[in-house]
Amino acid sequence: MKLLKMSAGILFMLALLAACGSPKQNETKANQASTKEKEIVLTVEQFTGSGMELGKIKPRKFSQRIQATGMLDVPPQYKAAVSAYYGGTVKDVHLLVGQKVNRGATLFTLENPDYVQMQQDYFSAKSQLNYLRAEYERQKQLLQDNVASKKKFLKAESDYLTMLADYRALDKKLRLLNIDPQTLTTENLSSFVPIKAPISGFVTAVNITKGKYLSPNQVAVSLVSTKHLHLELNVFEKDIMRIHKGQPIRFRLPENGSHYFEAEVFLVGKAVSERDRSINVHGHLHSPLQTIRFIPGMYIEAEILVNETLAPALPTDAVVNMGKAYYVLQKKSFSDGHYVFVQRPVKVGLSNDGYIQILNAETLGDADILVKGAFELIQ
Repeated sequence: MKLLKMSAGILFMLALLAACGSPKQNETKANQASTKEKEIVLTVEQFTGSGMELGKIKPRKFSQRIQATGMLDVPPQYKAAVSAYYGGTVKDVHLLVGQKVNRGATLFTLENPDYVQMQQDYFSAKSQLNYLRAEYERQKQLLQDNVASKKKFLKAESDYLTMLADYRALDKKLRLLNIDPQTLTTENLSSFVPIKAPISGFVTAVNITKGKYLSPNQVAVSLVSTKHLHLELNVFEKDIMRIHKGQPIRFRLPENGSHYFEAEVFLVGKAVSERDRSINVHGHLHSPLQTIRFIPGMYIEAEILVNETLAPALPTDAVVNMGKAYYVLQKKSFSDGHYVFVQRPVKVGLSNDGYIQILNAETLGDADILVKGAFELIQ
């Protein structure tokens, strides 16, 4: 009887040990269960009906982004504040803000009786100059022949040079009034002068009206040319050491949504603003055709791309974040109208412009990945 009880006890212990197993064996079984592939099967109808798409890992450029704000501007030589060197009453003006004008075109006309007086003084100086030049040449010859005194020669020379200076000064003044002295005659004296555009561009301001008196220090018309439109960005000093000439810039107009335009760094400022501890960065547009869409003074938001690298990537929609882990669905097979996908873990890096860097891309190889529709399937 005791022998039977002992045999029964031994058999029970052996059965218990067999059922429980060793801790190491249990751990191995658990690991095997956890590494077992999670397969998802979809019919062709489910795949196409849900708008799913397949794709592969491809290299893309990734970079760190330095945020900046600023405005579109043009260099000073592409702006003009038009005024008159000599005041006058506005006779004619036919300008509208936004109107395009060419260099040399008449912007408006001024009238002033003093313009006639300046032309009259020019003719008077011109006629006297001819006489004084002849007298100067005569006295010079007489002095050489020891016939005239040096005093008379010096008087003739002084009168001639004084009148020559007056003549040349009046010539310059008339040219400032857009009057060509070479074509001026006593028959075509005018009290009107045209004020012409110094640059080709667009009218940005008109500060005069017909009949208004324009003083010499008053700006009548403002012009701007968009031929050399560029970016003026403000970057915080903590980021400036990572910025250098040639780096790409992506910028957008806040009201233009997510549409970005391209430029590049051309100059980095050498002074720090005391107000906000920022430094100016000057950028050039990639395409001159973009200037047609922009207006100087527009506010912009920009990203300067630094530390740019080429790395394997997938669309962000292909990668699903599950807590602290990231997964994708890799196509395992396709047969009899059924797709079979396997859930694979991935390690991710930078994320730019709708794509995410895959750090362990070699584990996936050249396999097809579900790049659209994975979020609803991964659990």
